[in-house]
Amino acid sequence: MRRSMHVLLAILAIGAAVPVTMALRSAPAAPAQPAKAKLVGAKFSADGKLLRPVDYRSWRFVSAGLGMSYGPAAQAAALTGHVMFDNVFVQPEAYEAFLRDRVWPEGTMFVLELRGSETQRAPNNRGYLQTDLHGIEVSVKDSARFKNRWAYFDFGMDAASATPMPESACFACHKAHAAVDMTFVQFYPTLQKRAAH
Repeated sequence: MRRSMHVLLAILAIGAAVPVTMALRSAPAAPAQPAKAKLVGAKFSADGKLLRPVDYRSWRFVSAGLGMSYGPAAQAAALTGHVMFDNVFVQPEAYEAFLRDRVWPEGTMFVLELRGSETQRAPNNRGYLQTDLHGIEVSVKDSARFKNRWAYFDFGMDAASATPMPESACFACHKAHAAVDMTFVQFYPTLQKRAAH
């Protein structure tokens, strides 16, 4: 009788433990937080020069300006009285990340495209339109490569590669005047409100 009671208690104990063990096994593990991947976009030569981006016109367009005076190409044009357009592009992935996080992810690239301007071309009588390419300037965020996270490059009209400009040039201006994370978000209408929150 006593032995039967011990057997019965042992069976009950095992039966009670099985659902707990199965519940522990079937409970899903907490999802691992994905590491924020560095965007792939900037390509560098073996000697560390940034290669000219070729597909930037398929990126996200964020702003255009007329007669803006920042950047070497625009400043040179202003000295001759030529009014330039500038168009700003950023990778779509970087744009979406900024909307989500309010900071530009590692690997972000901006392209500032400089174009000439013309007026009074029929049927237009007064406004300005964009014409030929005068050069592109590029900024890259890469903390592993650049000691100050961002670097700025001038490709001119057709250079295939470029080295970072001196910090006293574009970097200093961005550091002093950029609204968010070394970028002139204050000039980007679709991002101004997001940057302010």
